[in-house]
Amino acid sequence: MDDPAPEPGTFRRVKHTNQLETYFYPGLFMDDHMNYTWKDVDIGHVQVKVHGRHGSESATYAETGQVLWPASVVLSHYLLQHSHLVQSRSVLELGAGVGLPGLVAAKLTKEPSAVVLTDHTEVILELLQKNTEANFTGDTDGPKAALLNWGADLEEFKKTHGTFDLILGADIIYWTEQEGMAEPLFQTVSTLLSKKADAMFVLCHHNRSAQMSKSIRDIAGKFNLLCAEVSKDDLPAGCSDILSNVPLQLLTFTAKDVDTII
Repeated sequence: MDDPAPEPGTFRRVKHTNQLETYFYPGLFMDDHMNYTWKDVDIGHVQVKVHGRHGSESATYAETGQVLWPASVVLSHYLLQHSHLVQSRSVLELGAGVGLPGLVAAKLTKEPSAVVLTDHTEVILELLQKNTEANFTGDTDGPKAALLNWGADLEEFKKTHGTFDLILGADIIYWTEQEGMAEPLFQTVSTLLSKKADAMFVLCHHNRSAQMSKSIRDIAGKFNLLCAEVSKDDLPAGCSDILSNVPLQLLTFTAKDVDTII
């Protein structure tokens, strides 16, 4: 039997650049029934066991944090292609969901315990913990799962976990009316990114509108972060099917006073 429809008053109106309006119900983003399955995901020679929702790669508003999104697959392949980005470096994944890029990063480094996977709900944190335990067993210390609300209690988070040489995000900004998401995101990145010259935030982003893409750059600039787009020619060849169907961009962000190293 289907769950009852949410009350109309719980919907949030979202206005898009084409002046059409849609309605977003935040509760649809979570699946409290835990109707998950296991799936082995191959990123080149790296295999990751992922527990989550695998019914469709093009999910609707539902189960956002529990779906294996195309952007996370492309970002994971990019990390494999540029494995020097994770070697002997501390890594943070923001809005990790099922945690694929962070888990791939942990499998590519000799120090998987230097990887921290974060999300902002306990439901997703439990899922991240389960996926971490499935991929790192025995005597190997796997990545950590931690609760993190962007823009909140960042100094406390930094005291506990430190700063990070590489920060990852896969399709973690959704709306054109996005300042409420993007500003806390880039505040978090600016606070938690290490001061090393090659420290970087890598965002695999679903480019839903030209205005949204420009806004991301503008808001990042407010927090002293310089944005550069990775050329489509440099995106992983193994993701050509995804890239031909989904308008993904891979963006890198570095502090404005250091050089970008890819």
